[in-house]
Amino acid sequence: MSAFSTRTDTAINAANVALGCMLIVSPWLFGFTDEHWATWNAWISGSVVVLIALPAVVRVHDWEEWLNVISGLWISASPWLLWFNGVSAALWTHIVIGLCIIGIAAVELHRLYLASEDIVTPGR
Repeated sequence: MSAFSTRTDTAINAANVALGCMLIVSPWLFGFTDEHWATWNAWISGSVVVLIALPAVVRVHDWEEWLNVISGLWISASPWLLWFNGVSAALWTHIVIGLCIIGIAAVELHRLYLASEDIVTPGR
């Protein structure tokens, strides 16, 4: 693995850590601490994202990225699943952060599965 690839993996997973931390503090930042389901979901889901992403900063595994996809899907869908879609700040925070996590995981999965096939080996 090249130094560029390692730095890119670290940056991608550091972004997931930052998104998880942002989700954890979002009830205070965006003022939806009165909505208990949204607040608890932000704390728990953000913590899960951080716990998944921290080990991936050191070494990337595809299963961690798939867990990020699942986490992102949950975070994006949770306003409707937990009935806090009427709270605009909580709704949009969860949708935007969830979709960002899914997008970052998709980029990383593309790099893990498809980018290695694009590399031309010597002698071919």
